[in-house]
Amino acid sequence: MLVGPFGPRSDNIGYNMLLIQEANSEEINTLISIYMDKVKWLRSVNKPLWDESQFKLENLITKYGQPVFYAGCVNNVIIGGFILVESDKQYWPEIIVNDSYYFHKFVIKNEYCGNGYADEMITWVKDHGKSNNKKFIRLDYDGDRKPIRKLYTRNGFVPVDIIRNAHVTNLIKAEFKIQ
Repeated sequence: MLVGPFGPRSDNIGYNMLLIQEANSEEINTLISIYMDKVKWLRSVNKPLWDESQFKLENLITKYGQPVFYAGCVNNVIIGGFILVESDKQYWPEIIVNDSYYFHKFVIKNEYCGNGYADEMITWVKDHGKSNNKKFIRLDYDGDRKPIRKLYTRNGFVPVDIIRNAHVTNLIKAEFKIQ
């Protein structure tokens, strides 16, 4: 997977390739807009998951401590992204060793769904974890959402626990062991 700046590229370099990089403040604002659009769309199809208050930057910083935002870009357009953190005291408080990345707030713009970009982003996260000597990529997801469950399962994430929170009664904690 290529990683590089989102700036101008020649016509033949990076065309239709997914580029992933740590987001700058402008790109974080774009990601927040994508999250807000997804919140509204999920509500419109009667599958609410997130609410707008979760995507105020100050709330994300409070919740995740020092979140690192990553943006995925195709043809100089941010199509989605995610947050990586090195600890998750809310859902993984039992983990005290710093050997994992915790993958949160994964989103792809609706018009880019179904093109394999979600799998590519997850592969990038696993490769990034390996290159940074992590042993696991850990995440949580709503186990009642079949598409997201299938996405993580086909990408090698194994459920390790089921918990509940204020929004989800079947919250799956899953991990991918980096080889």
